[in-house]
Amino acid sequence: MSNDHTILLTVPCLKDQGGVASFYNGVFPHFPHGKVVSLEIGGTKNSGTLLHPLVDQFRFRSAVKRMKPSLIHLNPSLGFKSFIRDGLFAWQAKQLGYPFLVFWHGWDKSFEAIVEKKYLGFFKRTFGQAAGFIVLASEFERKLREWGVTAPVYQETTNVEESLLDGIDVQEKWSESTHLSQIKILFLARLERNKGVFETVQAFKFLIDKKFPVCLTIAGDGVIRQELEDYTRGLGLTSQQVHFTGDIRGKEKIQAFAEHHIYCFPTFYGEGLPTSVLEAMAFAMPVVTRPVGGLADIVEDGKMGELVQGKTPKEIAHCLEKLILDKERMAKIGLYNAKYAKEHFMAPVVAKRLLNIYDTILGSL
Repeated sequence: MSNDHTILLTVPCLKDQGGVASFYNGVFPHFPHGKVVSLEIGGTKNSGTLLHPLVDQFRFRSAVKRMKPSLIHLNPSLGFKSFIRDGLFAWQAKQLGYPFLVFWHGWDKSFEAIVEKKYLGFFKRTFGQAAGFIVLASEFERKLREWGVTAPVYQETTNVEESLLDGIDVQEKWSESTHLSQIKILFLARLERNKGVFETVQAFKFLIDKKFPVCLTIAGDGVIRQELEDYTRGLGLTSQQVHFTGDIRGKEKIQAFAEHHIYCFPTFYGEGLPTSVLEAMAFAMPVVTRPVGGLADIVEDGKMGELVQGKTPKEIAHCLEKLILDKERMAKIGLYNAKYAKEHFMAPVVAKRLLNIYDTILGSL
């Protein structure tokens, strides 16, 4: 990126644990020093005040006037709160005469319908004035085109921090794949019903009933955790068969990815592109997931794991069974995923692509 250019980037509090904060904590170290400047916005940054949405608008306007950026990069999700807040950022940028780029991180399908019914005019007057868009799934680009967007739309991915893989030998992980005495399955996500966690437990029960040598780790927390644990024990599954870790981060998270063999995440949530799936691939794990959001574009069925087309536990169990029955294929898929992740998802690679998008947009202005 030219030394003459600066980018103003709106982000949530980078100490938060959300997906957008994680994304930029990964790529920021690989941006040229001082050329991409972040402005933290949102409730956590201004916690304790009911006026933080209004404060954010004043802070944004002040930062733009002070910095005079070459390009403003907004990072909304398609949900009511972010849609309105960042839409007003977009309106301010347009009124002040600064070009802006919009990177949609989350995409709520139910709110998509509300936009089409009530807020399409607001979208066109605000986000619709962007010089470019970034999305995590081709279906999101198609929807933007339906809404009248003619600006360039770039498809991107989330990223995997390089430090996660320090000291990890993915080749060694599968060096004795044919002699594995137990296949370890991992579900790692915030515990919500529409992430497919109850279906994962039921699918696992089918495998146990068939006497497969498997165990399941559920890593994550949420309001349904106790209900989920009660459901699991109600199926007769023991703590040795299904282990709940709660929320894990740092070394515990790395250990979980390193020690497990299959990542099962049959989500039917309104996903963008879940970072956990890319992390699992980087750790040489075949994935069992559903073709939602960016996963439909990224995960090649049969080559990177198994895509579950439906939502039933039996379908999930069938996909898991296909992998478990062929350990040599499972190892081959895992190693392919690790190589693919290294080439496409690691933070330095994603940061470079993002800088190229900046250059392309700035060059077209």
